[in-house]
Amino acid sequence: MAKNRRQPYAVKQQAGEETSAESWGTGRAVARIPRVGGSGTKRSGQAAFGNMTRGGRMFAPNKVWRKWHIRTNTNQKRYATASAVAASGVSALVAGRGHRINRISEVPLVVAAEAEAITKTKEAVAALRALKAYADVAKVANTRSIRAGRGKMRNRRHRQRRGPLV
Repeated sequence: MAKNRRQPYAVKQQAGEETSAESWGTGRAVARIPRVGGSGTKRSGQAAFGNMTRGGRMFAPNKVWRKWHIRTNTNQKRYATASAVAASGVSALVAGRGHRINRISEVPLVVAAEAEAITKTKEAVAALRALKAYADVAKVANTRSIRAGRGKMRNRRHRQRRGPLV
């Protein structure tokens, strides 16, 4: 399942092979690797195409038709979903995952239907405080940190823990 979010990547198919190089053959006391033709430039006479040459293509270039995704049986997916829902009702498992549930009355916490009408964050915070469930939210707010790596530049600047599922 984790592999099914991957996006294909590959190198350009012509990369490293865009010169008119040809081997000089034997008898010239140089390696038989293809060499760029012409004269009057530094590039002429230089080796090309090979994965060991400067500006050549890579060995076994990545292709987009690689097997990126893995098929999971439908029954397995359903079983996993049912197991996750069932586990959310076992307080020991929920607490073991790091959620702060020691002050709430029951797991899962059932509230009145009026909670659906809450639209403002301030009201939601007040409701969670009244239910003694705000400790879990506070824990999440304290874990917010800046991501390592390139994701910072790709609109994934911060990372934080998961909070209560409302």
